[in-house]
Amino acid sequence: MIRRDLDADAVSSSIATVLLFAGVLAIISGMMVTLMPVINELHGAAERGLMVGQMEDLSAETLRLSESGVPGDAAEMTIRPHTGNLGWQLLEGGTWYTATHQADSSFRLEGVLDLDDSMQFRHPEHRVESLCATDLHASSESNHHYRVPILDGTLTATPLQSLTTPLGPRELTFQQGGVSTSQSLEMDAVWSQSSLSAASGEAWITSEVPLRVVMWRGQGGAFLATPDRPDAISDAGRAWTVPLLAGDHALHVVSNDPFTLEWESASASGTGASTRVLLSQSPADESSSTHVWDGSVSVASDQRLVLRTSADARLVIRWGDAQTLDGTGPGAVPWPDRGGAWTGIHFQPPAMDGSLILHNPDTAGTTARIAGLHHAIGGMSSIRISWSAANPTWIEASSPIQVEWVLDDQTVGDSATHAVSWRPGSLFLAPAEDTGRTSGSSWVTGTPSNGGTASIPSLGTVNFILQPAGPSASWSTSATTVDPANDSAGNLNHGGSAQVIGLADTHGANFALDATAGGIRLWAAAGADGAAEIPEDGADRCVNIDLRASGWIEVNLPWTSVQNWETSAVRDAWRDGTYFFGVGLTLRGAVGDEPHVALGTAWALHLPRLVYTFDSSVTNLEIISQAGFVGTNHPEYRPEVLVPPSSREGPGPRLAATVPVSMPTLDSLTGSTELTLLLTLEGRDQLTTMTAYQVRRGWDGPYGMAIAAESAENTGYSADWLAFPGQLDKLNDYVGWVQTSPSMSEVVYHSGGEPVLFNLQVATLTSHSSQGDAL
Repeated sequence: MIRRDLDADAVSSSIATVLLFAGVLAIISGMMVTLMPVINELHGAAERGLMVGQMEDLSAETLRLSESGVPGDAAEMTIRPHTGNLGWQLLEGGTWYTATHQADSSFRLEGVLDLDDSMQFRHPEHRVESLCATDLHASSESNHHYRVPILDGTLTATPLQSLTTPLGPRELTFQQGGVSTSQSLEMDAVWSQSSLSAASGEAWITSEVPLRVVMWRGQGGAFLATPDRPDAISDAGRAWTVPLLAGDHALHVVSNDPFTLEWESASASGTGASTRVLLSQSPADESSSTHVWDGSVSVASDQRLVLRTSADARLVIRWGDAQTLDGTGPGAVPWPDRGGAWTGIHFQPPAMDGSLILHNPDTAGTTARIAGLHHAIGGMSSIRISWSAANPTWIEASSPIQVEWVLDDQTVGDSATHAVSWRPGSLFLAPAEDTGRTSGSSWVTGTPSNGGTASIPSLGTVNFILQPAGPSASWSTSATTVDPANDSAGNLNHGGSAQVIGLADTHGANFALDATAGGIRLWAAAGADGAAEIPEDGADRCVNIDLRASGWIEVNLPWTSVQNWETSAVRDAWRDGTYFFGVGLTLRGAVGDEPHVALGTAWALHLPRLVYTFDSSVTNLEIISQAGFVGTNHPEYRPEVLVPPSSREGPGPRLAATVPVSMPTLDSLTGSTELTLLLTLEGRDQLTTMTAYQVRRGWDGPYGMAIAAESAENTGYSADWLAFPGQLDKLNDYVGWVQTSPSMSEVVYHSGGEPVLFNLQVATLTSHSSQGDAL
């Protein structure tokens, strides 16, 4: 028999041991619950401390290259992550600047960098007639595309002069009829394509750098050359780069101010000074004289002409049979008004012999005062007058008109068919009536007849080429065409071919066309001669607004929405022009009696950013480096500015900014490993130098309000701002950035009521990250 005795002390001891162990575990668990967040925060602080210095070093090198480097300059640094991850975000917005050209006005943007096809702007002080958008191509990957009119002729192209010239040749591709040819083009060379045939289909030119492209047809022509950097208000300029065709060329430069000039080609160079010419009539607020220079250039082969003036001016180039102003021959040049629009009230035509065609696009009649005489122009009709270089004058109309200089000075009776619109041998972009620019949605223009003889003219060969100034457009016309079944209405798609409309002999004196659901460019070609510049496909895409509102105005951007596309697809869209990489915007509207004055200009830039993500007691914290700005949302998703965006201020009301745009190469490595990063400056371009009445800067994304508050922190020392917060008109003791509301991600540069001398540049950089030595 087995006897079992109960040992109470042993049982109590065992229970006590178990309870003691459980208590120890409870204490340890409590300590862990209390200490782990602290440990995680210490870990996050270590992550931040390790990466902040490296991101600040990257920011300093980015700004150094952007502001003082030359193309080809590079900076190399090693980035050592701790336990987090390095990567690029390309679609997280960027920054925008606006500048106003009229006193007591403002210009604000909203949603311009959302990657969709709409945005909002605010300009309550004037009625806005149009908004014109231009792709800035602010990335080295964003190619430049030129759509060639479907015509016979010869093409020449040369790279444009910029603030800094890239090193080495750049690739140019010519495509027509499904066949592409590529070649390397030196920055001072001229590319040409002779014997261009319309029968081969539509042609495109694609380039890594901006080009000046000119089409030459037949035996001669004339065109108004575009400056390399047009003035934001008048579109005049001080420097031109033109790819001349072999032969003789006449140059005519006209300016409101006296100037000196210099020009050079590969085979010759020269200098000159303007001659003052008195005007028989001038508006009350304009000078009674103009300043002109006439010269000639002869080149034995296709060569680049570079011409510079000391004052803002306009340059007309006449070629071949048009170089001599003998009253006969090809050449027609639409002439802008004093504000740079093609429809206006006040015009100062060039001091060149020939004739002027004055067209009234409105249904109501108007008058034009010329040399003290009043000329009546019926509704939707034109008149033609003789024009002499010996007696130049201003043209002052009572309502908006369009003016065209024509080399041929013949004038015949009104009974002759198409006499008024006689333009033998011409090629030009017909100005849109609704926007006053070279793209829009409504045209009423004189038909450029060129057949028969000077005494008995007839319509001749006239073609209008319709190109979409956006993703798509629908159009219709009441013109009498060669093929009414196909030429009376239709649709245009950017990826498809342009539309060619030929006019029948029975067509009347005017050509009218209307577009909906998108903008159009309208080329007018008469006869076999003429010359014209071909604009970049993403340039000056204009949208009719015709509205005044105190609040936000929504407008469709003339590009395809890529908001829901994958990053790689958006990158392809930036490259092929489907969507803009950086956009310039110009508002135009009525000021006084002028219908299409520049009200304000804006520049919006996508800014790729390098992001270091890490965790602490919360996940997905980050430190970012974006266009010289460094920020973080550590410790608890609160955006904090570590290095603010760069801007240079003073002395006086002066403001300058350089925006660095860093684009990672396609083969750049990312992750949590140690990387060698090579930052290279590809180029730097000047977007504007101007006197503005108000300058604003906005920042898109979660750091916008933090950046705005950081930029305006010095307003806290202003007694006026403390007494009258948010009231700029009472702020007299401070000059600098001001955040007018704590909830706004934008700031306004307050200059005490004085105009601001504003300079804006963009620097294009590439960033390549790899393991090991990058050099």
